[in-house]
Amino acid sequence: MEDLDPDIIEFSNTISQKLKNKEHTKKDFSDLDAFPIIEGKQCLYVIDWHQKKITYARGIEQMLGYEKDEFTPRLIMTYFHPDDVKIVKRIIKVGVSHVTTTKVSKSDMFLTIAFRLIKKDNSYLKVLRHTQTYDVDAKGILISNVSLLTDISFMSANNKVEWDINFGTIDPKKLRERIFKEFLDFFTPRELDVVKLIAKGKTTKQISNQLYISEHTVYSHRKNILKKSNTHNAKELLDFCNKIGVL
Repeated sequence: MEDLDPDIIEFSNTISQKLKNKEHTKKDFSDLDAFPIIEGKQCLYVIDWHQKKITYARGIEQMLGYEKDEFTPRLIMTYFHPDDVKIVKRIIKVGVSHVTTTKVSKSDMFLTIAFRLIKKDNSYLKVLRHTQTYDVDAKGILISNVSLLTDISFMSANNKVEWDINFGTIDPKKLRERIFKEFLDFFTPRELDVVKLIAKGKTTKQISNQLYISEHTVYSHRKNILKKSNTHNAKELLDFCNKIGVL
């Protein structure tokens, strides 16, 4: 599993290195001990980026099967379904990059994302992860964040990665620019040409004629584009592309 996506591992190492000299506030976690979770269906954990470790975890083994010493930041950065990882890692990078470089408060930042993860028994589980700032330094820069994982397999049969981000006072246009920056290389230039023509309502034959490529090549591009975006038709694809800012 560790080889699933070395890029996101490198990113987490960079963030931890950046924050290693930040002041650290010790927590007793009594607030989290009192937070109710549904056994086997929810779990709760805190990642301390300053120490690069999980400083609090509850319900992990019951829901995911991992023992406490196995549930590490490295695992959390690599336990995504292979088809979801290219999208999930970019969204996570948007959130973490923002809160490690910008003053935030506990109430004005959250990231909610639905994706599939790998359990200890190698089965996949569709979860909703709600993450928000837990501890900040004197300058308002992130030290740690808390995440609540909820099993949503019973209500979500699709494989789409979906997300919602709130950065409080950040301008929506700037947020869109941050997301777009992370997705700049998501599609190849030719795939983007095809996406833009799909957005204009062009058929495969029309795209073929306009780009001077065969219909078979257009079909292959469309197939790859849908696979990359975890979408199943043109409407879902265009919704995804609008959300990441490529249209």
